Amino acid sequence: MSPSPPRPSTDGELFQEAARRSAAREPFVICTVTGTVRSAPRDAGAKMLVAPDGGIRGTVGGGPLEAVVIEEAVRLLQAPGGGSRERRFALTTAGDAAQPIDAPSGELGMKCGGEVSVFLDVVRPQPRLLLYGAGHVGERVAAIACEVGLATVVVDDRPQFASRDRFPKAAEIRCADLSAAPLGGVVPDAQDFVVILTRCHALDEGVLEAALGSAARYVGLIGSKRKVAVILRSIARRAGRDPRQDPRLHAPIGLRLGDKTPGEIAIAILAEILLLKSGGVLAHSKLPAKESHLRRA
Repeated sequence: MSPSPPRPSTDGELFQEAARRSAAREPFVICTVTGTVRSAPRDAGAKMLVAPDGGIRGTVGGGPLEAVVIEEAVRLLQAPGGGSRERRFALTTAGDAAQPIDAPSGELGMKCGGEVSVFLDVVRPQPRLLLYGAGHVGERVAAIACEVGLATVVVDDRPQFASRDRFPKAAEIRCADLSAAPLGGVVPDAQDFVVILTRCHALDEGVLEAALGSAARYVGLIGSKRKVAVILRSIARRAGRDPRQDPRLHAPIGLRLGDKTPGEIAIAILAEILLLKSGGVLAHSKLPAKESHLRRA
């Protein structure tokens, strides 16, 4: 799909498009002119939304400036973990180069004679925790997940369990026949964490196989080592490959924290998810004894 041509847009229209894309879990970049020096095609505050295919809504000035801003926005969306940043552009006559000022060639070949600063705000879908199983452990996982900012979708095939009373802070609750539709109508994307805690081995196996076929970032299955091994062998026979070769698979799920109660198991599960989500390190943060002694002295 070719990028759409630049067209003026009110801020209201631009934000409506941003809201639509957010609801559809589509990434985008909001590019805002944050400052100008001397002559520039648009004043500070001008905005443009850039989609992954280079399509736009709004404008930051057209011409070479807009082209390089679109190129930079698309590059940030394509880069794993590409974050928001500010760029400065020189609007002077210097050939056909189209690069930010801090790049090797920083002039845009424009005749305005000024500079423009643009903040590129990368907006990606919020990570979701897709929780299959609304039993005792699932209830605790959802409660803690909501507290740490993970939008939680709860899916279970039992109406008395998949209820708002049990999951008051969940973003969404679905009651679905998981034997017929293993993912309950949810489509996991590359930001999502799938946690499988259903009421029986057969449902666990169906949800696990479907989740591994999705784009999910993480797929975890609760159970003993024996139960997990049986399920993985069954899937391997059908798929022709060992699911353990998939680095997204965490089975049995969770860190080994010596957990026993539903709450403790939930903490072990979410600790593992947060470790991966934040790129953390599995280590204590406490000061070593010698350093602690020197600080007290």
